[in-house]
Amino acid sequence: MKKSVFPVLTGMLLLPLFLAAQATPPAPGPNALADYTRQIKYDGLTLSVLLVNSRTVEVLFQAPTKYSMRARANQQTVLYVQGTPTKESALSNAFTIEQGGETLNGTSTSIKNFVNGKVPAGQRIDGIVEFPKKVDISKPFTVKIGATGSVQFVLTPEAIKALAPVATPGR
Repeated sequence: MKKSVFPVLTGMLLLPLFLAAQATPPAPGPNALADYTRQIKYDGLTLSVLLVNSRTVEVLFQAPTKYSMRARANQQTVLYVQGTPTKESALSNAFTIEQGGETLNGTSTSIKNFVNGKVPAGQRIDGIVEFPKKVDISKPFTVKIGATGSVQFVLTPEAIKALAPVATPGR
């Protein structure tokens, strides 16, 4: 009888550790940025547009900024925009998102050179664009800049699954 009690007790002691390990969200991998980034070619400039989320915020930002960016991304759609023009370019920071017949206008915040107007060649552009509500990431959506630049986001099933809320034991 003592031999059968030991495995049961060991299992009971190790079960909470196993469940805790399962509840830990996946660490940002090498594709954390690539899975959620698209390129927009706009007025001779290529801009990288990244969907900010719980995986990408870990790679892009450091504390305490990452905590506020994670909170923002959980409440609304947030994009991080970056690029470096190879020639002087006219930049518009007027972004919209279209999904399911609805258009959302973004509010831009410049980190560096992310303002309407001319940007000299070689000057890095960094900025954040926030939208008033979250888009449904399981459905395609289009990000537009100005009147001529656009890119469609169609996330892979794996990228969508990586953002799913982690179920915690006992809930």
